[in-house]
Amino acid sequence: MAEIRSALEIAMEKADRLGKADAKEIETEKWIDEGRRTAASYLNALEEKDLKAMVSEFSSGELGSVLKGVTQTLMRNVVLPRDRDQLKTINKALSGMVAIKGSVASQAVSKIQEILDGYLQTREHYYEQIKAQMQGRMGGVQQAMAQQYGMAVAEGGLDPEALPEFQQEWSKLDSQLKEQFEQQLAPLKAYLEQL
Repeated sequence: MAEIRSALEIAMEKADRLGKADAKEIETEKWIDEGRRTAASYLNALEEKDLKAMVSEFSSGELGSVLKGVTQTLMRNVVLPRDRDQLKTINKALSGMVAIKGSVASQAVSKIQEILDGYLQTREHYYEQIKAQMQGRMGGVQQAMAQQYGMAVAEGGLDPEALPEFQQEWSKLDSQLKEQFEQQLAPLKAYLEQL
């Protein structure tokens, strides 16, 4: 699983590198940062922007470092989605990769999109399956309560998602799914970064 680093840790590492860096390395890092900002602007824009045009504004001497920063930022946004809403940003990042890397990236991007869609479908399926299992188990509990206390449980019954057992079981299964799909996603992301 990927290591999550805070902004402070990244800044401290960068400061440490810059403290030991020569002028050329500092200049390179400056253009990598500019590439990161360019990619962030592209991803956060409310209206559609042309990433290729944005990148073409840089000189040929800066372009390699800028593209490295753009690629890093785009790939950082290609993750296993929590929900379907997050796919919009992920797909925009993938479109950006095709824009800057060309048609050679298209096949890998298509495979990544298949993995992400498969992940969401599998995740939704298992979520509903665990929820149904919990509802089945709770049905017996509700009947027992009704018999013991002589009252019916409210229409719709208890919410299985609110139960700690549901949360625990779902958390365990969700992390297994993430690990499985992350193993499929990682080599494709690495391939795109190397193009």
